[in-house]
Amino acid sequence: MNQRFFTKRSVIKEVGLCLLSAGLLILSFPRADIGILAWIGLVPLFFVLEGKRSSVAFFIGYLTGVIFFAGTQYWLVHVTILGMILLILYLGIYFGLFAMGVRLLDRKPVIVKFFLFPSLWVVLEFLRGSLMTGFGWGSLGLSQYKNLPFIQIADITGVAGISFLIVMVNFFLKELLVVKGILTVRGPFPVQQLFGIVTTIFVVVLGYGIYRVQEPQGNSQLSSIKIMVIQANIPQEMKWLPSVWQDIMNKYLALTQEATSEKPDLIIWPETSFPGFLWESQDLFVILEGFVKGIKIPLLFGAIIQENDDYYNSAILLSKEGEVMEQYDKIHLVPFGEYIPFRRYCPILTDIVPIGDFTAGGKWTLFPVGVLNRGPQPQNHFFSVLICFEDTFAYLARQFSQKGASLLVNITNDAWFLDTSEPFMHLQSSVFRAIENRKSLVRAANTGVSCFIDKRGRIFNPVQDHQHKKTYVAGFSMGTVELSQQRTFYTKFGDIFTYLCFGCILWGIIMVKSKK
Repeated sequence: MNQRFFTKRSVIKEVGLCLLSAGLLILSFPRADIGILAWIGLVPLFFVLEGKRSSVAFFIGYLTGVIFFAGTQYWLVHVTILGMILLILYLGIYFGLFAMGVRLLDRKPVIVKFFLFPSLWVVLEFLRGSLMTGFGWGSLGLSQYKNLPFIQIADITGVAGISFLIVMVNFFLKELLVVKGILTVRGPFPVQQLFGIVTTIFVVVLGYGIYRVQEPQGNSQLSSIKIMVIQANIPQEMKWLPSVWQDIMNKYLALTQEATSEKPDLIIWPETSFPGFLWESQDLFVILEGFVKGIKIPLLFGAIIQENDDYYNSAILLSKEGEVMEQYDKIHLVPFGEYIPFRRYCPILTDIVPIGDFTAGGKWTLFPVGVLNRGPQPQNHFFSVLICFEDTFAYLARQFSQKGASLLVNITNDAWFLDTSEPFMHLQSSVFRAIENRKSLVRAANTGVSCFIDKRGRIFNPVQDHQHKKTYVAGFSMGTVELSQQRTFYTKFGDIFTYLCFGCILWGIIMVKSKK
């Protein structure tokens, strides 16, 4: 009976530690935004995994992952309950694989595991962000988006480098607690060596970060433009009601007219801000065209465009004469939001998610800055647009930067998810896209967060009310942003750091196999 009691008590303790790990990680993300908790969030999980079989470890990790993703991705319930449940159950697998990998590699020397475990985490985050169109939300490194000196290394490693260091510190703290006798002492532990490694890495990372944050602004390759973002706060349930399309247009025009007093070089409206379908709603487009001619300021806006039987989620640039200068059609579509995967092979999916499919764009559009000129601005600068969740995919911003973009713009509509943590989690990704490529990034959102991000990841001039609320408020804000043709290590070479982590894990697997 005593054995049974202790077994039950052990299970309760281990489930409690899983909940603690998941809870600490959840709190490190918006809205709590206590990023420092990520540095200790995996410690309880590491303790639970001690001495477990790999199959049991997978279940423990899976449970922790499901709880974590339920706590950070809950906002999907406002779009699809079934889809949210299935996605969370899928995402939990990556935590399970990490936990199982920890057990399989546990016989390695501590100094080796010190690098293997973070590499494993990075590889799994990369796969999660790539497979089946990818879902990179909740990557550990994103939790540090406000820790500017520490995350500047992203222009070399991407978000992966930050995730790597967070896992490394978690493992170090767990082993430190063991050697100090907090739990169970087991064998010698090279605490001095690992402490030296951690200290050296942090000195280098923070030194580099401080240098980048304090880097002088002046550069002959840089210029700047003034951009105004409009946040109209249109409820999602109203956007597709033809009876209110004129009212929606009037609201955007009124906000924009008020904003023109500050004389911006460019005005930006959010994703799908144009009511209805662009070329079908001719009356509304004529009104918009005439309005732009009147204010004589170029306008970038989002619209749904129908061309024959194809529908595109697009960004359109009107010149100050009201002429269409350029169009970008969204390249990376959202599964079950903008198209249904495998529709032809599984027609029942249409009944579960009754939407029509959008068509993906095929052109990496560059918008000329030259048409915005209101002064002696250089003519060889361009900007690119990331629509909706496209800013959560590092490869898109990197490709646009490689092709010549001097500025990145994200237009989005996060009204789908109501007033939750989603807009702030979305903002996290934009911060890293700016740092990775050393490009300013402008965000125009329907309900927030509309703001400006400089090339160091600093967020400034958000649209907000007098109580500093940034979501579900209407308004506008102007920011002066740099144009930069700089190409970082990450822009040129991409995920080299992640591939090194792949190599590290491959080496670990080979070593495990060779000893069998």
